Amino acid sequence: MLVEGVRRYAIFMLDPEGIILTWNRGIQELLGYTREEVVGHSGEIVFSATDRTAGAFKKERAQARRYGESIKEHLNRHKDGTEVWVHDTATSLLNAKGRLIGFAKVSRRSNLPPNPDAEAIAHQLAKALATVQIEIEHRRRLEAKLLTAVEEERQRLGRDLHDELSQRLAAIALMTHTLAKKAKGRSALDREKIRTIGNMLSETVGVARNLSRGLHPLTLTKQGLPAALAELAERVPKEVQFSWPTSKRLEVDQSVALHVYRIAEEAVANALKHAGATKITIKLQKLSARKVALTIADNGKGFRQSHGLQGMGLQNMKYRVGAISGSLKITTAPHRGTLVKCTFPLRGK
Repeated sequence: MLVEGVRRYAIFMLDPEGIILTWNRGIQELLGYTREEVVGHSGEIVFSATDRTAGAFKKERAQARRYGESIKEHLNRHKDGTEVWVHDTATSLLNAKGRLIGFAKVSRRSNLPPNPDAEAIAHQLAKALATVQIEIEHRRRLEAKLLTAVEEERQRLGRDLHDELSQRLAAIALMTHTLAKKAKGRSALDREKIRTIGNMLSETVGVARNLSRGLHPLTLTKQGLPAALAELAERVPKEVQFSWPTSKRLEVDQSVALHVYRIAEEAVANALKHAGATKITIKLQKLSARKVALTIADNGKGFRQSHGLQGMGLQNMKYRVGAISGSLKITTAPHRGTLVKCTFPLRGK
């Protein structure tokens, strides 16, 4: 009754030679055959012409005999001549002495037919994925080179501002102050104008030097990342604290150090411009022999995480940290400030 009551499955038994001994009503719903049409015939009757030619039925029984079970998805022939994808499970049946007495088969309709070219498709997919990965790596390297070229140009402009323009302006300012002292025959108004010009030139020298440091931090090249971050903290017109054990050396690749410095610069700028922070803390900490962490925390207004990563500044930070194989974590919430943590590798690691 149990076997007969199962209609979505074809459940039947074969003798050791593959002759159909039993049949249930489920096979009629699946393949259209009645019990009288199949009992006594070889189980090969329901196999497709291609599988019969390939000896699939014999191979199925051999596998079930050897391993106890054979599970396949293949085409069966419907009574009306059409072909149906089925999921077949053939199980060997043994008596108490271990002697083969037949096979039990359960067949059901397969929703998705197997693809005979699955292995080839998988190979093609693997090749395509590898090609995409190569393209991504190639693009990453090109972008890194482009970023390096931009930084080199900024370094050149910064050096020219510092060594050429600033020096020339400083010299003119000195000459103007000297001229003001010697202009005894001039009126007091003229002497005041000369002094004003000298003062303005001196201020312009300061502006040019700040622009120079902004374009490229010379301290970074000459003294390293900790010194450059300390200088960044000093020249920001707000309360900025920088901490790093001065006794510890930090050997970082110059390109890595430059990216980290730019991330700190961007985080500080965001805190001042967008968050309205009045206090900023920059901390450099060695996590292990291989990694260092830079954290920038502020007491600004913060932002919602779901919308905060759309700004160009934060996107630039994410790109730079990717270029140095580091990681970036931003923790923030409205009215609770922002914490930016950048973890990056040391030289040669």
